[in-house]
This record gives sequence, structure tokens and C-alpha cells, in this order.
Amino acid sequence: MRPLLVVAAAALAIVAAATSLAPSGDRPASRAPASIAERLGERTWAFAIPTSWLTAPLPGLRDDDILDLLGTRVGERAAPIASGLRVLSSDERAVVVELTADDAAAIASARARGLSLVPILRSLR
Repeated sequence: MRPLLVVAAAALAIVAAATSLAPSGDRPASRAPASIAERLGERTWAFAIPTSWLTAPLPGLRDDDILDLLGTRVGERAAPIASGLRVLSSDERAVVVELTADDAAAIASARARGLSLVPILRSLR
């Protein structure tokens, strides 16, 4: 009978650990979410686009959404500025995107020329 009790106790300990029934002091510390810098790919940068630069907000924008940007000025046709920008975070003040150095330069240049940015949300399908 004794070996059966040892096996049962071991099985209960395994189940308790697997289902987080172990005392809280025994649980491993949860890892903090990855920082923006940790989420960047090789040779990419994070760029904060102030929402005041955008012609319209994108409600419901979420992390990992993909944006393209068009540049426009009143009375002129819109032109592509940057594409494939991955959203890293967004709030009412700015949209932080992952982009290349060329895309960052194109956005800065468009703003220096007085263009407003039109965000286009890409389908993830």
C-alpha cells in the first residue's frame, strides 16, 4: 500500500503544478511583455507618427496591423510615401510603427514638403 500512496502523491503534485494549483510562492515569475526595441526586426527602427500628421484616425488600430501611407496636399493627387509599416503601438497621440531607414526618410521628407499622411490599413488575409 505504501508505494501506491507515493505514486498518488506524485501524480497530484504533477497535476497541481500543471494546473497552477501550487501555492503562489512556487509559481515562476511571469515575463514582462516585450519592449518595442525587442520586437523590432533586423535593420528596422521604430518611428512615432503623431496623429496630427494623419488626415484621419484609424479607429481600432491594433499592434501588428500593417499600414501603407499616402502623402497628400489639398488640391493634389495622393502619392505613395511608405508601405508595409507594422504597428507596434498606438494611442490618441501617436502611432508607433516599425519601418526601414528609407521609409523613415520618405515620411520625414513628405512632412517637410507640407504633405498630410493618409493611413491605409492592409488586410492580413
